[in-house]
Amino acid sequence: MAKACRVTGPYAEGGKYRLVVFMPERRSLWCQTQQEAERLKAQIERTIADQSVRTVGDTLAEYLGQLRRNGLKEASLSCIELRLLRFLSPERSLGTITASVAAELYSDETQRVTKYGKPVSACTHRMLLRQTKAFFRWVVEERKYLPENPFEKVKPVGRINTGKTQLSIDEARKLNAWLITRAESGDEGATAVLMQLVLGLRSSEVLGRKVRDLDDSGRALAIPGGKTKNARRWLTIESEPLRALLQRQTAGKRPEDLLFGSGKPLTNDYLWDRLQRYCGLAGVPKVCPHSLRGLHSTIAMERGATSGVVAAALGHGSFAVTARHYVHPDTLANAKARKVSAALSESPTAPNALPGDLAQLGAALAALSPDQLAAVLRAVGKPA
Repeated sequence: MAKACRVTGPYAEGGKYRLVVFMPERRSLWCQTQQEAERLKAQIERTIADQSVRTVGDTLAEYLGQLRRNGLKEASLSCIELRLLRFLSPERSLGTITASVAAELYSDETQRVTKYGKPVSACTHRMLLRQTKAFFRWVVEERKYLPENPFEKVKPVGRINTGKTQLSIDEARKLNAWLITRAESGDEGATAVLMQLVLGLRSSEVLGRKVRDLDDSGRALAIPGGKTKNARRWLTIESEPLRALLQRQTAGKRPEDLLFGSGKPLTNDYLWDRLQRYCGLAGVPKVCPHSLRGLHSTIAMERGATSGVVAAALGHGSFAVTARHYVHPDTLANAKARKVSAALSESPTAPNALPGDLAQLGAALAALSPDQLAAVLRAVGKPA
């Protein structure tokens, strides 16, 4: 580090004073007076000395402390810590991470093979890059431990595949029936997976529920908080089998006890492992727990639920997140077609349509593909 990073000068040139800084890239800094140059040189030398002993691990601990004070939840802090420590190495000196090193680290990450023997996904390594840039932005702007962010010019690569593979409705019905039978035989894991399938909950929302969250004889479920501020909500449980199974989970437990497991909440792997096994036993394609949230929103939209209702049920602040990552694209297109078809089929209650109505209808028609527009016209008895 001492050899790589250094500062020389000041050199008198053209009435000004120049410092040459190697950190380790060479760059020149200009000052108006020699005294100003000497002060700046001393400051840079202190920074170099500090970088030579300050590690990624120590700095990351400080950063996480700041995020914790800002209100970030412990589960999110733990994920950030694990990812960045693996990616950057806790023993590495902070100042050794230059722009070239940063580019090499990210390039290696894009080619990493996971423990499952598959290349790391673009979604995963692009998210890691965002988190790393945020960390170093704090290092530079808030703490001034480095003169510049080494990851700032690193460009993300790869294309993100939005959404998860979803079961068809028939497959979901098959899995639902199998889970009910399995849960009624005493399998607690089947009840947990059924709860996620029916209610579209996050894994942490299922495994973090307490007895007191189940209310009104099993008809209502409280989600006091979660991943985001929008996670707080009340859900109605319409499924009678699920109500009965959840009521059974409360037997012999205190209000503050967990519905599933005991002591600390189970990890998300609990649901992942069981869903994979249950899908195989039920004879349906294997999907991940998060895809059940997408299935929940897709079925809800197909059955006429509004975008706001679907987003609220999933704990999203807006339907934009729901549409991008959860609802099947064909479902959105079909919903548009149904709205236009209904609008064209309705008998007007007023002699003249309002300009706003026409503009809204025109916008909806413009959003349809030629095939969808032809299908709408056929549905209302109009020639294509």
